[in-house]
Amino acid sequence: MDYVRYKEDVISNKEKELAFLNYFNERNFEVIDMSFIEKLQWKQLTQDDLDSLDTRSIWKNGDSFYSLRNDWTDQIQHYSREYQLKASRVTYAGPIAVNEHIHTNLGIEIFNPTRQDMLQCYQYIYDFIHTKLDLNIDFAVIGHYQLFDLLLSSEEHTDELYQAISERNISKISKLLTQEHPVVKLLKTPTHKQLEFLTTFADVNHPTYQSLQFWKKALKESGVQHVHLDITTMPPKSYYVGSFIQLYQNENGNPIASGGHYNGTLEGFGFGIQLN
Repeated sequence: MDYVRYKEDVISNKEKELAFLNYFNERNFEVIDMSFIEKLQWKQLTQDDLDSLDTRSIWKNGDSFYSLRNDWTDQIQHYSREYQLKASRVTYAGPIAVNEHIHTNLGIEIFNPTRQDMLQCYQYIYDFIHTKLDLNIDFAVIGHYQLFDLLLSSEEHTDELYQAISERNISKISKLLTQEHPVVKLLKTPTHKQLEFLTTFADVNHPTYQSLQFWKKALKESGVQHVHLDITTMPPKSYYVGSFIQLYQNENGNPIASGGHYNGTLEGFGFGIQLN
């Protein structure tokens, strides 16, 4: 593994970090920084925290536990359990450590957002990607973490089914449900046609469907013509409860940027860019 990064790469990434912070500072986001090392309050850890421990770098010093930050939004949630964050919208840039790999994340969060706030958040990120990173967005993937409330009966919500859906195991899903179940039919439909297919069996006035349509319209109006629905992605934390958006280039399997709506200790909408 190459542990040393050299001049061109280092300077380029630092310039992107500074450009990001300046861009959002000029748009009235509070620039914040937080320690890369988190002190964990063991008695305050939630099930989400416990489930993520095997992806984090953790050590014990005396009676205290420490961890390298692995998610900015999560760290802000932890902070807000004890202190009041004195800002309604923030921007940050800095490292995260996931599975012993360190990445630089650029991100923004808007707290207690209206739908217009969420739209503005996306529009700013889209503009930054185009004007400052000089990148084009070829397609987007959208979804909603409460979509299964629209697709499944209360009895059908099982961990076994969710696991099969996340694996896109249509054979197993068909056995757990039926061949004719809407979820099975939806998964067999091309992803760029799935949102339209939803109208054949779902309540189009349902807030979840309306939210998906809102984002499809917003993406297309901004110039992203190819929008795909994803029903297989499960929430990374239980507090992710709403829509999520991922922006891609054709030649890259990882998203340029990802955003979503959450409601934990704080309710918010965030968008992040991970630098290589």
